[in-house]
Amino acid sequence: MSDFRDHIPSDMRDFLEIASDAVTRSKKVLAISHIDADGISSLAIVVNMLERLNKNNTWRNIHQLNSETIFEVKQLVTDFNPDLVIFSDLGTGQMHLIQEHLATESSVERTIVLDHHLSGDEHASPAELLESDSIIEINPWHHRLSGSYGLSGAGTAFLLAYEVSEDNVDLTELAVVGATGDLQDYYGKGFNSINKEIISLGIEYGYLRIDRDLTFFGINTRPLPYLLQYATDPYLPGITGNEDACFEFFNRLGIELKQGDTWRLWVDLSQDEKQKVIQNLIRIILDAYDDPLIATGIIGDVIILVKRPPRTVLRSAKEFSTLLNACGRNRKPEIGVMICLGDEDAYRTGQTLLQQHRTNLAMALRRLENNSYQEYPGMYVVDDPETPDTIIGIVIGMALGSRIIPIIKPVIGVARNTTDESDTIKISGRCHKSLVDKGVNLRDIFVEVSEMLNRKYGGLIAEAGGHPMAAGAFVKEKQLDEFLNETSSQLDSILN
Repeated sequence: MSDFRDHIPSDMRDFLEIASDAVTRSKKVLAISHIDADGISSLAIVVNMLERLNKNNTWRNIHQLNSETIFEVKQLVTDFNPDLVIFSDLGTGQMHLIQEHLATESSVERTIVLDHHLSGDEHASPAELLESDSIIEINPWHHRLSGSYGLSGAGTAFLLAYEVSEDNVDLTELAVVGATGDLQDYYGKGFNSINKEIISLGIEYGYLRIDRDLTFFGINTRPLPYLLQYATDPYLPGITGNEDACFEFFNRLGIELKQGDTWRLWVDLSQDEKQKVIQNLIRIILDAYDDPLIATGIIGDVIILVKRPPRTVLRSAKEFSTLLNACGRNRKPEIGVMICLGDEDAYRTGQTLLQQHRTNLAMALRRLENNSYQEYPGMYVVDDPETPDTIIGIVIGMALGSRIIPIIKPVIGVARNTTDESDTIKISGRCHKSLVDKGVNLRDIFVEVSEMLNRKYGGLIAEAGGHPMAAGAFVKEKQLDEFLNETSSQLDSILN
């Protein structure tokens, strides 16, 4: 059996060893991470690693690392006085801010950046990356790996935790939860690269199992009719949001909804019953979308967290990641971190946030169905003033996955309902992998348009980052139309 580390590029292992040494030598550590499932999982991995080393630490989730929030981080450094700062699931695209604002803080001896987003210099050699001895950056893109599908932020954090101690192998759970939340499994088609090796490691040590099953959220927790009523990935026309139709669906198939007084869950069904439901769901989806890929996509690899309690959202990577997303997208990411750390009160709070999150997504999708979207050259635009900035990316991604919006162009979401008081608008972009194969790179386009606007107006008008398939930006409201029009022009030239 090959050692897990054999699958990690040798130059990446060199950086992991340096970072591990910095962690071991540290006395006070400040950890900063993003608010989505990957960021929450990343932070929980880092905090677990530090707690097991008995390191004095404090941590914080932030919505974005940009020219505004860097001052929040700087204030945390001033207040806590750490000798080590660890960023996870962010930092690569903001390295200039870290260098400018944190390098001058006398207490900070080292900074570790554990990220998987594109930076613009992903083809630089590892030897060129350590411009300062005080900053250690670990990013799969710098080591010939994909940060979009090969390794997530949580996966990168896990590599460091495992380098620090192999006793952290149980954190494979959180690594796969983060990767799942970041949709690194090709939307249910399976994990590859280092993600796949992390899962194999978790299986080897008895923390993970892979089942071939229905990929809907709620197979471990939701009574059968509500499993379909709240299904949004894919959206089921005539069934999603229609309680009576869901009851009728199972009654027509002759499937009992209760055993005695207890509601039956998907995991309670026999294989014959499951097959009957799946066949009928596929027929409904084909009638609605005429796309076999959506229909076949409802079956896939379901990763089970073997040591987590059955019949709970903690049992599968997909449901766990959705729980964490619900915390972050309802602006309570710290609850998600505490859930990962085993806090039972946080778990109860998280379940309430999860219900709110699913309601918010269903309402946003329903508004999108009713109000449609705008078509620009080279892209579609969803501009819904009611959808919060915290879920706009999820909504447009689900709309693409369910073909509510065609996949032949990227979709750009505009969120005016922002997290904080600011004169910026949140932009999220999503596109199908087939468009990336044609040359679309949303991250590069958003960055290029942002830099163009910044030069034109001689100030900070827009900031951007992300991946080729999924990117984001913050744009001053006055320049929003200009940003959209220039993005449209660039996308149209690529696709036509």
